[in-house]
Amino acid sequence: MAGMGMTSCDSTSSTHTPQVYVANSQPAPVGVTRLTLSQPDPTNHRSASSATQSKRVTRVARATSPRYIPPASPSFETPKEAPRRRPSVAQPVVLPGERLMVGKGGARSYSVKIGGIEWVSLELWGKAHNGWFGQLEKGEDDFYRLVVSGMRFDLRPRKRLITCQGMQIWMGFGPEMIGGHLYVHHLDIKKHLAPLAAGMPNLGRVAVIDAGHGSDNQGTRSTFNQEYEKRYTLDWARRLRPLLERKGWRVYLTRDADRSMSLTDRVKFADRVDASIFISLHFNAAAAPVKGLETYCIAPVGMPSHLTRGNPDPFRSTLPNNPWDEASFQLAARVHNQMLVNCRMKDRGVRRVRFMTVIKGQKRPAILVEGGYLSNPTEAQKINTADYRQKLAEGIAAAL
Repeated sequence: MAGMGMTSCDSTSSTHTPQVYVANSQPAPVGVTRLTLSQPDPTNHRSASSATQSKRVTRVARATSPRYIPPASPSFETPKEAPRRRPSVAQPVVLPGERLMVGKGGARSYSVKIGGIEWVSLELWGKAHNGWFGQLEKGEDDFYRLVVSGMRFDLRPRKRLITCQGMQIWMGFGPEMIGGHLYVHHLDIKKHLAPLAAGMPNLGRVAVIDAGHGSDNQGTRSTFNQEYEKRYTLDWARRLRPLLERKGWRVYLTRDADRSMSLTDRVKFADRVDASIFISLHFNAAAAPVKGLETYCIAPVGMPSHLTRGNPDPFRSTLPNNPWDEASFQLAARVHNQMLVNCRMKDRGVRRVRFMTVIKGQKRPAILVEGGYLSNPTEAQKINTADYRQKLAEGIAAAL
């Protein structure tokens, strides 16, 4: 916000012409006298008659100390979002080591249907949003790039994994080459590309931070020192709370001690405090070499999950969190990005799931963050340090 220029009373010149204040004839609020500033006529004030001068009265008010006004209570209502400007026309982005390939001519059809499924031309969708589209080559790899609203998307045919500003995003479906041109599933346009191009929405000011596990539900165990996940998630949540409070958030922790709490009770807790967002904190486990950051949100109706862990994946069913598909994904992408920047972790992507009870029952933007692998010796050792857990907290806070 631009600052206001202010003139100090101490610096005001003593040669300024005296100012005369007279009452305004327009109606004023009850108990308030409206005053307007009147300047004497500069051509006559030296020759004014003594009679005229005697009629003019200059009243000087005694200066008093300003009355203390306590600060207003903070507002936790969702701020109104200003209308977004139409994005400016994007310029080509070719990074070092990349080469722009000669195009084959633009796609003619904005969308086509194959087997009843709508596919959208990435090139024409981008142009409709003032974007730039091109095919690039880097070494033996060639790929397609769309630049729109300042965001750089790189996609490859039949690959669900794309990048946005270099960050990994798992789409629902791999893009397809149709008539020699790249087409994207309509759900990926609506639920992934369009939300990222739109920018971060206003998310309100009431956050529930969920420290995963607790009490006899101990979570995974560190390969470094055999410490349980529940202790690290609680410390992470406690570090995050004051960081968000300093930014104007009202923050609730689902647990602030080593106690048990069911997944459905965590959902009910967020309902009870009327949370604007819900963030569940966890650490992961897998084979020893696996490491990195993963951020999850609920899969939209009609889109397969990226991970099921042996659970059914009823992709035609509607879950309570599905009305917040776009906002949850925007929150997940923002948090994921800032944690990567802050912690310099290996990127394992923003992913969609359907089985995670603690987020699928939420009636608000909700995500689950896996802040590293306790099964990986290097990450487990880092997670055991207070400084690293502070960085994890600062990464999330930076996103909000």
